[in-house]
Amino acid sequence: MLIVINTLATAQNSSLNKNGFISRSTSENIFVHLSTSTLITGETLHCKLYAVNPENNKLSSISKIAHVELIDSENNLIFMNKIYLDNGKGQGDFFIPTTINTGNYKLIAYTNWMLNKKDSKVSEIDLVIINPYIKSVKSNSIKDSNSQKNETKVSETKSDLALSPTKDQTFVIELNKISAIKREQLSLKIKSLNAISGKGNYSLSIKKIDNLPSKKPLNSYEFVKYNSNNKWANTINDTILFIPELRGEIISGTITNSKDSKQISDKSVALSIPGTDFGFKIVKTNQNGKFNFILDKNPNYTNVVAQVIGDDKNDYTIEIDKTKPYTLSELKFTDELNLTSDYKNSIEERSIANQIENAYYSIKKDSVEANSKAVSFFNPLQKEYILGDYTSFPSLKETITEVVKEVYYREEDKKYSLNVRDINYDLKYFSEPTLVLVDGLLIQNVNELFDYKTENIYKISVVPGVYFYGPKAFNGIISFTTKRNDYVSKETGNYFLKSEIQRPLNKTIYFKQDYTDGDKYNRIPDYRYQLLWQPDLTLENKENTISFFTSDVSGEYEINLEGFTQEGIPVSLRETFEVK
Repeated sequence: MLIVINTLATAQNSSLNKNGFISRSTSENIFVHLSTSTLITGETLHCKLYAVNPENNKLSSISKIAHVELIDSENNLIFMNKIYLDNGKGQGDFFIPTTINTGNYKLIAYTNWMLNKKDSKVSEIDLVIINPYIKSVKSNSIKDSNSQKNETKVSETKSDLALSPTKDQTFVIELNKISAIKREQLSLKIKSLNAISGKGNYSLSIKKIDNLPSKKPLNSYEFVKYNSNNKWANTINDTILFIPELRGEIISGTITNSKDSKQISDKSVALSIPGTDFGFKIVKTNQNGKFNFILDKNPNYTNVVAQVIGDDKNDYTIEIDKTKPYTLSELKFTDELNLTSDYKNSIEERSIANQIENAYYSIKKDSVEANSKAVSFFNPLQKEYILGDYTSFPSLKETITEVVKEVYYREEDKKYSLNVRDINYDLKYFSEPTLVLVDGLLIQNVNELFDYKTENIYKISVVPGVYFYGPKAFNGIISFTTKRNDYVSKETGNYFLKSEIQRPLNKTIYFKQDYTDGDKYNRIPDYRYQLLWQPDLTLENKENTISFFTSDVSGEYEINLEGFTQEGIPVSLRETFEVK
């Protein structure tokens, strides 16, 4: 008999001390590098996240998910997203909708682990967003005098840091020209000043400087100094209030029992992420009926099905928790944004340039990094029957009888069951049912499958033997894969919930303009204000060369490199050049 054990062992959490409290040395903060802090609606904001340990500023490997939100001056949530963190680093792109008003905004970034700090402080970045399509209104109101005093103190602290020297001692930037013409290729060298290379992780932005109001964000030096000077950066609660996403994205929920409110603990709950590459999880509820699923990175689908498992499933109602934004009352806006006629030309020029770029996006569009194929949890133990290789039978009964030898069905009082034979062992004393899946969707009432057209089934995968998965044991697995991966279950009831969840953003591969072939883009206008955004640099060598092309927009441009070395040393470099 084949017995497969696939249990989720809970190892001791190294992020906790012996009393179960969060240790200071395993806290984390997030430094955010943005492509710009002033945006016109219709533009895209690029960001790079660095989750670092405040003790040594090295990249943190604790959290696997970061949460990013855009908030307006009235503490209204504009959007909320998740970003995957790979050993402390992640990247995201956010389209600024044309429906929001001109004003001051904040982009906040945090991990669940960060929310266990006292006062639940998050990383805040001030933004200015201008909507040229909607009449400008005042974006902020002055708070009460006490709030204003507190806000002024923070503002002064950041201002002092901004005035501190930030000449980098690790790298230097060298550009082959400080004055270039339109559509010219420039060569940027990033040289290490140390005997060894400054290997680490960095992000590079090259953008036009224009005459628009802006907010100066903290660079990596200022971020490190500001956090070390503020108690909240390293002040933690005595106990865990928010579950850290140590192994991946967490989806939580609750079950209730209509007949007995106490019968909600130790109940098995399944989550299916149906599709071509499906995901499937089973967990147990705690004493309060709460459950938590830890999702794999792939498949990154948004449609899920959650259901209570068991013969008494109809007694239960299942709910998935909605993602809750950060407590917005914690955010403070201290000044007003008043646009004058002095900005009119700059706003018009940038808005027109953005509209032109959006019009030609199909020619110069970014792409999304392809996800790796998700492997079924029972792989490679399955035996597969691709039905197209066999004689076609109209019914599932005939297909099972004539093709899939390891599977058999039983019928009693018009109720069917599907089972798996194990030719090596007599499982008559093993009472657990067979796990039946269709495109990753758990099927508890298999009657619906006997009415399903067999011609729609691409293959049947069978795993014989006792199979332990999570907290449950099954007498084998039968997994059906449909030709279109579009199976819809007939299950109904409060125990069965179809839902759409927010998933982390996929990694973007950015379009990089190249005029090496002069004729290819000769008739295509180029009004890029952002000449280059490269969020994942490692700078492995002592001298690293990056090339890029200027656009049709003349003016002064800024090169900005931010990041941290492997030793946790912050790196911040800024240089300018001109395009005529």
